[in-house]
Amino acid sequence: MVDIYQTQCGRSKEYKAIERINDLKRERWSMLHDSFEWTDKNIARLETANERMKDALLDMRRRTIEVYESLKGWCTPDKDLYVKGTLWVEEMTFDGWEHDEDMEAMLCDIFTIKPYCGFYANSVSMSYDLRHDAGTTHAPEDYDTEYELLYLHDSIDNWNELMNREKTDHLHLVYGVHNLYEHCHWALQDLLDIGSYCTKIEIEYDNR
Repeated sequence: MVDIYQTQCGRSKEYKAIERINDLKRERWSMLHDSFEWTDKNIARLETANERMKDALLDMRRRTIEVYESLKGWCTPDKDLYVKGTLWVEEMTFDGWEHDEDMEAMLCDIFTIKPYCGFYANSVSMSYDLRHDAGTTHAPEDYDTEYELLYLHDSIDNWNELMNREKTDHLHLVYGVHNLYEHCHWALQDLLDIGSYCTKIEIEYDNR
């Protein structure tokens, strides 16, 4: 996978390399999925990783609301304001490549940079969107709740599909864990090795 990325990136037939890399990502996911050990230590690490992602998502929500609230006061009804918050992985490592920085950097590119990263191109989880325009003005009571951001509906849930249900039934895994694990083909081992997150806030203002 890394060899294909290293030799084909930017070439004229890069699209074929992207298809092959995506196939290999799925194969890698399957192998790591089968080899994951549901030990007490790993379950505790998964719980910690979930809590870290949850805290980062809630911090992203808070910051997005702060930006929106600070701007909408001077936005007149005939103007459009759109504020979008997203969460991204800032630092991560890959087990087994701690002593090969170049290899680790290329793996990181494959999982986080377009056009190789698949659904991760849309961020870790769902974006947090607030809008002020002629037809819609989000008031505080209209904001998506913390649970709606974390679980996609307004109650606590547990996104543990394709995992050991018995071992994870108490973890209340957020949707972002499910998104990276099932849709982006990050292995559980990868999720455990996420070091930090960063928030991106985009602002669109139409001064018609």
